[in-house]
Amino acid sequence: MRQDRRVDQVAPDLYRLTSGGFAAPHLIMGDVPTLIDAGAPGRGPAIERELQAAGIRVGRIVLTHGDPDHVGGSDHLRAVTGAEVCAGVAERPFIDRSGWPTLPLRRRLLLRGFFRGTPGPTIDRWLDGSEILEGLEVVPMPGHTPGHLAFDWKGWILAGDAFVSGGRFRESLGLFMLDRPTARRSIERLLARAPRGASSSHGLPADHATERLQALVDTWR
Repeated sequence: MRQDRRVDQVAPDLYRLTSGGFAAPHLIMGDVPTLIDAGAPGRGPAIERELQAAGIRVGRIVLTHGDPDHVGGSDHLRAVTGAEVCAGVAERPFIDRSGWPTLPLRRRLLLRGFFRGTPGPTIDRWLDGSEILEGLEVVPMPGHTPGHLAFDWKGWILAGDAFVSGGRFRESLGLFMLDRPTARRSIERLLARAPRGASSSHGLPADHATERLQALVDTWR
């Protein structure tokens, strides 16, 4: 990686990008440089420029879930890098839109508005949640959406929208939460992993993640 990189380092070989829009993508510099999430619709070129400025060409893109601010730049980045795009198989109806008619009306309207008429992302590989991708462990975290995934990189959790990281961990806003009881059970299972740190898409990276997750879980137990 070039010394003039613009991406922000979070932990060894883990970086947070600034060009994704509403939701921050993360970058894993493992054996296969891997982008976690791909920003909002129209943000693909900006992410491409940020990666180019750092001298990085990603080989894989993994999506935490199918919300537009996480997948909007995926097809552009897939086209310019040739990266394999992966997502959770339980998220497939949400990503290919076959499951949209079952969503609450408010959620459907939000999705249509944010996607701005663009198609859903192309997925090359569907993950069942048991995979380890060159050291990046897939962690199923259903609740925010049915097939939401988080990822564990050397004890750091890349949480997507499973919760909001920062000085105090918080649950995602109810407006965007499809199944809060399931999301809470997912967070409780994550707590049992005793993670070192966590970084979500809409919150700041934070260490001491186990203690912060425990404080969050204590709010509903």
